[in-house]
Amino acid sequence: MKGLKIKPIRNIIEVRETFDFFKGSFLHMTETEASVFLPMHEIYQTMVDNLENKKKIQYYAMMNEKVVGCVIGMVDDAAPNEMFLPVIAVDYRLRDAGIATKLLETIIKRAKAIKVSRLKVRSSASSSGFFKRNGFNIYLYITCYAPLTIEDIKKANQNGLAIVAEDAEEGVVKFIAPKIDEKYLLPFKRKLKDMESDFMMEKRI
Repeated sequence: MKGLKIKPIRNIIEVRETFDFFKGSFLHMTETEASVFLPMHEIYQTMVDNLENKKKIQYYAMMNEKVVGCVIGMVDDAAPNEMFLPVIAVDYRLRDAGIATKLLETIIKRAKAIKVSRLKVRSSASSSGFFKRNGFNIYLYITCYAPLTIEDIKKANQNGLAIVAEDAEEGVVKFIAPKIDEKYLLPFKRKLKDMESDFMMEKRI
């Protein structure tokens, strides 16, 4: 897009400018191409904290001297090959202009440079199309707690979702999900008294 610039957020002034974008656009976030999975009050502090951490990467998109989008990537020391994207958003008035894709391409390039091989994002049903178009797959994580076991999770899988991975010690089973839809959770909720669930979209890079 003509005039579009993608820049790293490197100082407190750029943090403030990007946060002002969020404040002005927050009511329209459901209309953006991507997702915001941090409460508004946490976004500013997260961006400030990230200034000092090379494994927490953030960029903003600018057009005509105005911030029009942002992406934040975070790498946990416990999983150094994975990057979670808690925020990726674009001004709702510029939807479908390719800005979110450009932000994603930029952060992927940086992620590869620090040896990250997988991106993860908590998407919503309304924004999952953007990620699917950019090569992300949908997975459903089900976690249970003692005395339940992963065998109980498997027995509750009445929709026949394919299992990708399982961790008996943590009580987690990872399924392939056709789409983000509550109906895939219902059998687990009916059968498992103490559980957590999480739809994630993931991409190998």
